[in-house]
Amino acid sequence: MAVLAVHDLSCYSKSSLTVVLPVLEALSVETAVLPTAILSTQTDGFEEIFFQDEHSAMKEILRRFDSLGLVFSGIYSGFLGSAEEIETVRGLMKRSDSLAFVDPVMGDNGTLYQTVDDALCAQMLRLVRTADIITPNLTEAMILTGMDDGLSRMGQRAIRDQIDVLRSLGPKRGVITGIPLEAGGLGNAAWDGEEIRLFQYDDAHVSYPGAGDLFASLLFGLITKGGSFFGSAMHATSIATYAVSESKRQGRERRCGVMLSPVMEEIRRRML
Repeated sequence: MAVLAVHDLSCYSKSSLTVVLPVLEALSVETAVLPTAILSTQTDGFEEIFFQDEHSAMKEILRRFDSLGLVFSGIYSGFLGSAEEIETVRGLMKRSDSLAFVDPVMGDNGTLYQTVDDALCAQMLRLVRTADIITPNLTEAMILTGMDDGLSRMGQRAIRDQIDVLRSLGPKRGVITGIPLEAGGLGNAAWDGEEIRLFQYDDAHVSYPGAGDLFASLLFGLITKGGSFFGSAMHATSIATYAVSESKRQGRERRCGVMLSPVMEEIRRRML
């Protein structure tokens, strides 16, 4: 049975569907796609971006999927270009028994992305309440919880406080990614019910667009294949961290997004 990836398509630079689809297929996860928007490039580092909302197309595609009797074992949503798109995806998840996996894409480094406003953030909160698993970065976690820690280095208590509020919204499992830690370095904080585990990694002092999509795709794909939640989070952290460090080592221009080619064999070697 296939999964459904609900993401935008950037025609140049690696992010969203140009990361999600190859990673899931590398994990042997059959994937259908539902494009939410078409962009000339991803939004970080480029100006005069072409952006086209695809909500009308989404609704027509979903009608055709229904006529085919398609059923998906998991629905994985990322960038959604409008409050109306979010409501469509929320309805799709609510009427399905599929695993509802939401990467609540809104912003990073303390700021919203170019195409995101407060109305979209409010609607994203409603979608998160529908999800089984969420993967916000720290900025997105603070938007969802209303707890502004100022992106300062966080200790165990502050991390637990954020997770307690996120868990109260509904998702039983999730990961806050890219947390600057009091002890140094960065960490991904995962929770499954009451249990919390922190996966620490070195700070490469560079961020690549698409790295969050890579992490979330790995986590979603590994869980879909039957992996344990914490084991999948650990492997996803390891691979995504490797991808960032390898992109930096090879001199990848940041705005072009995380490199995939050097890590695809690594994904197969470690995961399969």
